[in-house]
Amino acid sequence: RISAWRGRLGSAGALRVPWARARTEFSTEAGQAPAGEMLRDCWDRPAHERFAGMSGTALSVPSTSLRDRFGSSHHWDMQRVFGDPMSTTPPSAKHLFFSCGIIEGIFLSINIMTMSPFIFEMVMPYHLKYTGLIVGWWGGTYLGLNLARYGPLTHGFWYGARLAAGPIAVTLGVLGLALADGVPGLPKLGPWPSYWVLISSFGGMAAFDVALHKRQMLPPWLLKWKLGVSALIVASLLLGVLKGQYLERNAHHLIMAQAALDMDMDE
Repeated sequence: RISAWRGRLGSAGALRVPWARARTEFSTEAGQAPAGEMLRDCWDRPAHERFAGMSGTALSVPSTSLRDRFGSSHHWDMQRVFGDPMSTTPPSAKHLFFSCGIIEGIFLSINIMTMSPFIFEMVMPYHLKYTGLIVGWWGGTYLGLNLARYGPLTHGFWYGARLAAGPIAVTLGVLGLALADGVPGLPKLGPWPSYWVLISSFGGMAAFDVALHKRQMLPPWLLKWKLGVSALIVASLLLGVLKGQYLERNAHHLIMAQAALDMDMDE
């Protein structure tokens, strides 16, 4: 009996090696990665290498676009948690926006202080054309943000909206600049339509910028500067249109009063 049991145990031990080999081959054919394989290797390796032994099985492998969207979403989620490094204004941008604010402040000061229709009429076209150029410039910033792919790729609608906002802002800027010399064929309207086109443009851009910033589609520093300069420009334009229409209505009276004052000073 003992010899018979030994014979049975020996045959069972002989069966262990083929069974272990068969299990290993089955695991390899099923596509199981070796124990030492890292996660990044599983992610980066092409499907035909990882699943070379599998046949008749539908595989769902992430595409490059899906990987980009996943990475972008993760990156911007971390920016929301740890803070956006784009909160700090670049030195060159700070100088540019500061210079823009100074020039607009000069136009605002002239609108406040002058009571001469001649001075106002001389400065007004430069003011309107300058602000029209700013609208066109800021429209170009939207195109630049799209080229830089700033913002989460998952916001496809807002990428399209930002792309469309660029040409629209440039067109409005050119329109405001062209209307600064008056409406062709309608001389009675004067340059006043240009004021309202520009005021509406800056107001619409400010609302659009806030919406973009909420979705991380606009750098915080750019929002800060654009809103600040936009407020200054809108205040200057509103004062200009009100002051200009007042001077236009009372031009004759103001000119005669100034002439009488000059005569009294000469005497």
